[in-house]
Amino acid sequence: MSLTKQQQQAIFLTILLVGGSVVFLDAVSEMLLPFVVGVVLAYLLNPLVSYLHHRGVPRALGSAGLVAAAISLIGLGLVLGVPMMVEQLASFLRRLPVYLMTLQHFVLPNKLGNLGALLDVKLTVENLLRPLGMIGAKGAEWTVSAAQSALSGVAWLVNVTLLIVMTPVVAFYFLIDWPRISDGVFMQLPKRWRKNAKAIAQEIDVKMAAYLRGTLGVCVALGLFYATAISCLGLFASWLAGKPVDTLELGWAIGLLTGMLTFLPVIGGSIGIALMFGVALVQYQLQMWEPYVLLGVIFMVGQFLEGYVFTPMLVGNRVGLHPLWVIFALLAGGTLAGITGMLLAIPTAVVLSVILPRVLAQWREAVD
Repeated sequence: MSLTKQQQQAIFLTILLVGGSVVFLDAVSEMLLPFVVGVVLAYLLNPLVSYLHHRGVPRALGSAGLVAAAISLIGLGLVLGVPMMVEQLASFLRRLPVYLMTLQHFVLPNKLGNLGALLDVKLTVENLLRPLGMIGAKGAEWTVSAAQSALSGVAWLVNVTLLIVMTPVVAFYFLIDWPRISDGVFMQLPKRWRKNAKAIAQEIDVKMAAYLRGTLGVCVALGLFYATAISCLGLFASWLAGKPVDTLELGWAIGLLTGMLTFLPVIGGSIGIALMFGVALVQYQLQMWEPYVLLGVIFMVGQFLEGYVFTPMLVGNRVGLHPLWVIFALLAGGTLAGITGMLLAIPTAVVLSVILPRVLAQWREAVD
C-alpha cells in the first residue's frame, strides 16, 4: 500500500516533532525537575479545583488556596519530621561506636564460635566482616563521589531554590489553565483522531489517577503505621521480656522510609526490613529475641495492610501495571534521566500500557 504525498509529509513532520522534542528535553533535563513536580502536583489537585469551581469558587482562587495548602502541609511535615529524624540520627551515631565495639569484640565471637562448633566450620569475626567492609568502603566511595557532584559549585543551591520557588508557581498556572490546555491539545489533532484520542486520554487519566493518588496514599498510610509501630517497639518488648527495653534507634525514620519506598514493589520492602534488622542487630546485640520477633510481626502486618487493605481501598484494580513493569520503568527512568526520569517513569509506563495494546491490536488486524 503506497502512501500519498500528504501522508508522507504527515509522517515526516511527526518524526521531526517527536525527535526534536526528545533532543530539546534532553538538553534542558537539568532544569525540568520543578516543572515535572509542579505538573504532578497540579494533576493531583485538579479534581479538587474542578469540584470547587463547579461549586462557584473561581478557578484562580481555588488553585491558589489548594496549592498554598499543599505546600504548607508539606512544609509542616518537613518542619516537624526532619528535626526528629536528625535528633534520632545524631543520638544513634553517638552510641554507634560502643555498639560496634561490643558487637565485634564480645557478642559476635561468642555467637560465631558456638555456631562454628555446631556446624564444624571455622567462623571468625574477620571473615564475616571482611566482605561487609569491602561493600562499606565501596558504598562510602560512591556516596562521597555523589556528594561532590551534587555540591559542586552553586548548581545544587540553584536547583534546590528552583524546586522550592518554581514548583508552586508551575502548579498554580497549570491548575488555572488545565481545561484550556487539555482542550488545546485535542484541537491540534486531526478531526478524525479526536474521538479515539479522547477515549485513550480518559483511560490514561483513570489509570494515572488511581496509581499516583492511590500509591501516594498507600505510602503515607504505611509510613505512618511503620513509624508508629516501630516507635512503640520498646514498650511491647519490655512487656514480653519483663524488663525495660529501649525502643529501636531511628525507628521513626526507618518506619517512614519503609512506607515511602512502597512505590518500589518488593525492593522497597526488602530495603525496609533490612534496615530494621540491621539496626536491631547493632543495638540489641543478639542478647534478646523479643525485638526481632516484634519487628517481624510489624513487617508482616504492614505487608498485610498494604496488600489487603490500603492498596485495594486506595488504588483498586484500575491500574493493571505488573510489578516487574513498574520496577523496569523506574530503573530505566533513573538510568536515562536521574530523579526526573524516575518521576516520569510511572506516567510513561501508564501511557504505554494504554497505547501499546491498541497499536498491537491494529498491527494484528493489518497483518491478518
